[in-house]
Amino acid sequence: MKNRKLGLCMYIIGGALLAVAVVLLILYFGLKSSDDQEIPALLWSGLPMAVAAIVLLPVGYFLSTRPNQELKERFQKYSTLPKTDISDFAAEIAAMREAYAAEKDPASNQFFIRPFAGSACVSDFGVLSGGKVVWGCIVQANQTLYQNQRIDMLPVPAVILYSPDAYFDGDPLELKRIAERLYRGKEGNFLRNESAFFTNRRLSDAVTDGREVYASCIMVYRPHLPLYKATDELFPVVASPSERSTFALNLKYWTANFAAYYVHNGSKGRDGMFEV
Repeated sequence: MKNRKLGLCMYIIGGALLAVAVVLLILYFGLKSSDDQEIPALLWSGLPMAVAAIVLLPVGYFLSTRPNQELKERFQKYSTLPKTDISDFAAEIAAMREAYAAEKDPASNQFFIRPFAGSACVSDFGVLSGGKVVWGCIVQANQTLYQNQRIDMLPVPAVILYSPDAYFDGDPLELKRIAERLYRGKEGNFLRNESAFFTNRRLSDAVTDGREVYASCIMVYRPHLPLYKATDELFPVVASPSERSTFALNLKYWTANFAAYYVHNGSKGRDGMFEV
């Protein structure tokens, strides 16, 4: 994983150097007929940058996209779990709450947030200490969240539903039904604008049958999911209406039973949301 992060940094730096080098070289060839003595400096600055970029880009790409050994181990572990159904969702979420409550360092669950414009409202890790583990359900997400990706450390945007109402502890599938209704009517509701981040938007009682349900944009960190991608809309999140952000619960707190359910439940998902 460290090598892949190093590769990603090299790839980004190489791209930046190449962009600057191109600008300098364009300026040089555009101004080289001038008598300005400083013009050659553009060439001698641009060429080393271009050479460095030519080295960094392929090396960075190779390191950042090399096979992930951890992902291979994850796949072997979770894909071989027996397919299971869950009869008591409340017991599963209670066990995950207990595991998360035992965490001594909430900061261990933090990660790099993609710098989307306007994403500050979904980048506040305060919820990790002030929030509660509840069921979350994806309404729509960037399509890459449902796909195998070679660069899988970057979090992916999605819109989810969650509720602090204990009713959903035992019946989170109701969140799925609400999400489906919202998605079907997206041309006439807040989902229509797929490029605006928002958090803790309470849904109308008409949509939720009077239950307290919120919609929030979140950034889903792939390593917090069993196979580094969404295989179902339903998963545990850390959330609170009084906190700015919401995050998917780190896999290390999941029950083995729910992890097996999640991997084998098999959802195609609903895409959209900040196409990248």
